[in-house]
Amino acid sequence: MCDDDLVRHAHEEARRFSRRTALRMTGGVAAGVVGVASAASGEAGASPGRGRVVDLTHVLSHDFPLWPGSAPVVAVPTSRIGPGNQGFATRWMSFSEHSGTHVDAPAHKIGNGITVDRIPARDLIAPLIVISIADRARADRRARLTERDVEVHESRHGRIPNGALVALHSGWQPSTGGADAAGFDPAAVTMLVRERGVVAIGTDTLSVDIRGAVGAHTAILGAGRYAVEAMANLSSVPAVGAQVIVGAPRFAGGTGGPARVLAVV
Repeated sequence: MCDDDLVRHAHEEARRFSRRTALRMTGGVAAGVVGVASAASGEAGASPGRGRVVDLTHVLSHDFPLWPGSAPVVAVPTSRIGPGNQGFATRWMSFSEHSGTHVDAPAHKIGNGITVDRIPARDLIAPLIVISIADRARADRRARLTERDVEVHESRHGRIPNGALVALHSGWQPSTGGADAAGFDPAAVTMLVRERGVVAIGTDTLSVDIRGAVGAHTAILGAGRYAVEAMANLSSVPAVGAQVIVGAPRFAGGTGGPARVLAVV
């Protein structure tokens, strides 16, 4: 946690850099972003700035639904901006790693699984595949995405590409009962890992498993891949054709953590 003096010192040190150095650094970052986006999309010169960006992230606040037993989200102001914009505003934040839209690292379920800081950066940008079971989940809150759902999706949209993130759209949101609704059938996850080479699965509910089950977690995390839970706005992206960028945190030894997740359409 930074107090005003520390933040002010950092600000003053930053101003020591020359304009030329700052411009050189900015140019390098911009070139790097274009290079990563081009590699991810397979199109020369493609970049996220040229596509429609859909935020798949819920706002994290103290009233966001949490999995039962999770610690509450707490935000406490530690300093404020004074008269004439003097000083800096800061807050102390406390939350469970698995709060809001978040990543599950293998270490969340697997004893020797990698922690969130060790998820390869290349796996955090991926083709986004959205499979909807919303109609079925509306009638059956404990509906699961099955191998058959994958096959039906592929009959309409083509084979799921290697290295994709497959997201389950249940139609449920965490604020409307998503803590106890819809998930992945473990057999479907095993199929996606072994036969389609996915890097991750995701869901708009609070868990990739229906309540009381752990098989989907075991299948994806046990394969060294990751999961994204409590995703937002999956109905606003196409079934195929988008890229997803998962801003996973680099908590040392973390089992997961809140993430900013963006789709580029």
